[in-house]
Amino acid sequence: MSNWPATLDLFKNEYHVPLLPPAAAAVTGAFGELFFSALLVVGIGGRAGPLGLFAVNLMAIIFLSTGASWQRGTRQALAQHILWGFMLVMLAVYGLGALAVDNLLVNRFGQKQRW
Repeated sequence: MSNWPATLDLFKNEYHVPLLPPAAAAVTGAFGELFFSALLVVGIGGRAGPLGLFAVNLMAIIFLSTGASWQRGTRQALAQHILWGFMLVMLAVYGLGALAVDNLLVNRFGQKQRW
C-alpha cells in the first residue's frame, strides 16, 4: 500500500471485484486491512479484529484466484492465505489473551461474560 497508484492499477487490471468500482474496492480493502489490524494489535474488539481480517483474507483468496496473476504462478500464495486464515480463526475462537485491552478492562471494571 506504499504506492497508491499501483494499488489502484492492481484493482483495475488484476483483482476483478464484482459490484464495486476498482477505486472503491481498493479503498475498502485498504480500510479493512488497516482498521482490523489496528484492532488486533491494540487488543480491542477481541473477536471483531480477527473476523474482519479473516473476511479480508477470504476476499483476497477469492479474487486472487480469478485474476490473471493466478495463472502466472501465484498459486503458492494460497498456502500462505490458508495459514493466515487458520491463525485468525484461532484468535477469533480463543480470544486475544490476557494482555488484550478488552481483557484488562473487563478484569479491572467488570464481570467477565461467559459465551
